[in-house]
Amino acid sequence: MKKKILIFFVLAQITIYAQTKNLKDNFTVTIRTKEGDLNNDGLIDKVLLKMDTINETQPLKLEIYFLQKNGKYKLNVATENLMQPQYPNGKHRGDQIPDVIIEEGYLYIGSEIGKNHFWHKFKFNNGSFELQEITNVVWDGQNLTTETEFNLLTGKRTEITKALGSEKILKKTTKKIIVKPLPKIDNFRAFDSKLN
Repeated sequence: MKKKILIFFVLAQITIYAQTKNLKDNFTVTIRTKEGDLNNDGLIDKVLLKMDTINETQPLKLEIYFLQKNGKYKLNVATENLMQPQYPNGKHRGDQIPDVIIEEGYLYIGSEIGKNHFWHKFKFNNGSFELQEITNVVWDGQNLTTETEFNLLTGKRTEITKALGSEKILKKTTKKIIVKPLPKIDNFRAFDSKLN
């Protein structure tokens, strides 16, 4: 009886170890690193954009670390949802690796998704990063660009169409869209952005 219990215990430990090993984080390649104060405490925080190069889809993960008063960094956000993998369905879609900027306490994520050039603006508020604004520029492949700005705080969405190389506005539309609650960075998917 004791041998059976011992064998069961050993097999259970091996199974737990194997499962833990499978859960290992393979986001080992850091693509981007940015630093700046994101939570308005006067300390320089850090944002990392990492890639899992073992997974054939090459997913991306955003990690945000807050610098503590003791000089150590503490993880605040880690999300794989924000950005689409580089090879979804095994094929590269042509999307560029997103850019990250920290400016005046805001976190900007720049993405090129197909013909769309997005900037998503986040602000740390009430314990989480909330989406504040989305801008998008699209070239029609010929002679026109359309820039859309959507301020989620005011609900104002403005779309302006111009000819390439010109500041003359050919078409301008404005509408109001109320978004409540504001999307949070850890469950938001930038590649699903809709501005209409």
